[in-house]
Parts: sequence; C-alpha cells; structure tokens
Amino acid sequence: MIRKKALKIQERLGMRVGVAYGTSKNPVVKTIDQALQAIEVLYQSGLRAFVLPSQLFSHITDPQEIYKEYYGELIKIRNLAQKYNIELALHNDSLPDDPEKIDSSLKIFGAIAGIMDCRVLILHPTFYKMVPRDQALKLVVHKANEIIHSSGLKTKIGFETTGKISELGSLEDVIELTKRTNKTEPILNFAHIHARGAGALRTESDFRHVMDTVKLNIGQHWSQNSYLMFSGVTYGPSGLKDYVPFHKSDLKLNYLIKTIMSFGMKGTLIFEDPIREEAILQILKEFGDMVR
Repeated sequence: MIRKKALKIQERLGMRVGVAYGTSKNPVVKTIDQALQAIEVLYQSGLRAFVLPSQLFSHITDPQEIYKEYYGELIKIRNLAQKYNIELALHNDSLPDDPEKIDSSLKIFGAIAGIMDCRVLILHPTFYKMVPRDQALKLVVHKANEIIHSSGLKTKIGFETTGKISELGSLEDVIELTKRTNKTEPILNFAHIHARGAGALRTESDFRHVMDTVKLNIGQHWSQNSYLMFSGVTYGPSGLKDYVPFHKSDLKLNYLIKTIMSFGMKGTLIFEDPIREEAILQILKEFGDMVR
C-alpha cells in the first residue's frame, strides 16, 4: 500500500520523488552492493529517483580504468534502476582544488554518469576557489564547455546552487553558467538558496520568485523538466551551517509543493534527510491531500 500511494502522489504532483546518497540503512552508499540494495529499497517504497554520491566512486582515479575494471558494476546499477524505472543522477560537490586534476575528475565522473545513463551529473560550480567571483565564473564556463566538447559527454551537467556566500553558486551564478554553457541545466537546491540568503525563502511568494526568475532566464521549457532539491537546514551570516531534519528547519516544504502545482511543473524532486526514505514517505503522506 505504501508503494502504491507514493506512486499515486508522484503522478498527481507531476514529479519524480527520490532521495540523495543512500537509505536509512546506509545513509551514504559506498559499495556497489549497497547501491543495488538502495535501489531495491526505493522501488519497494515507491520512490522514483536516486542521487548517487561521489564517495561510491572515489577509488577510481584513472578514466581508463572505468571500462577495463568497473564497467560491469556500473551496468548492474544502470540495469536495476531501469528495471524499476528509477531515475539516476550522480553528485560531486567537491572537485579537486588542483586545477590540473579537474579535467581528470570531470572525465571520470562524466564517463561513469554516461555508462549508468544518469539523467544529470550534478556539480557544485566551486572548481576555482582562490580567484575572484567573476574570474571563477569565466573559468567554470570555459572548463565545462571544454569537457563537454572534448570528451563527448553523454550526460548533462547540472550546476547546483551552493549554500555559502563565499562560494560561487548563487541562483544568479547558476543561471549565468547555464546560459553560457552547452548541455547544462540549473539544479535548484532550495536549502542552499535559503541558507545563502539568511532565510530568504520565508513565503510562497519567495518560492514563486525563484521559479519565475529561472523561467525568465532559461525558458518556459525548463519548468517541464526541472531538477529540484530540498532539505532542512540551519544557517548564519555566512550562509549554510548544517543540514537538519525537516521539522527542525524554518524552510517550509508546503510552499514549494504549492508552487510546483500552481506552475504546473514537471521533473524531479530530491529530498535529503538524516533518515532518508522513511522521512520521505512520511512527507508524502503529509502532503498527499495537497496534490489531490
């Protein structure tokens, strides 16, 4: 019954709903077996999207190794996800500080995402931490276009909004990066937007303003295949401090759900919570009446 209800709510909402990184048993999957088990759990729960963590592939250091040693394991993940109609994404929030190593890391994660047929490779646009914002933005644009063209990347790159004021990754930054690069899309992490603005998302109108801003700059088509992330968060003057359970945060999910429905949006909604799918199922139960 849980699975059927979860599927029905997602159908009415018009969004795939999923979790990031793991399940309540393994909050961050670190082996192929754990990843396969997580996909099984999500299928049984009725959830339809999963963000794989970079830690799962941290042992891969050479792009040539992927096809020689790890291809079969990646295909196992892809095939099980496709069997259960679970959309995959791959997340990397910490590329190497050494600019010379960025190319290799992007090629590795791009190849892995392509083999697993991921919807998107999600990156924090914090490749260059030691240069001014404008210069960092130009460098990220150049590097993303270079990798996309030179490596024949099959998977879209998604630039995620980041939570600290000192980092590249405001909503405006992400929009600018998406407009100036090919085969990319914005990943709206509402916890990060909220924290970066010291509690910027306090009303439904605030959420609507975010969606309107992206639609105006990226285009109406974006709202029909959007990628959104949501979690509880605490923050201070410099932005993000920590992730917390939803009920301990002042960021209100019901405003996001109302905005999604009023805009007629489609796409994927990823939740992050310490107890993973158990929390998400409770959330689905709570806003089930909202999506009738």
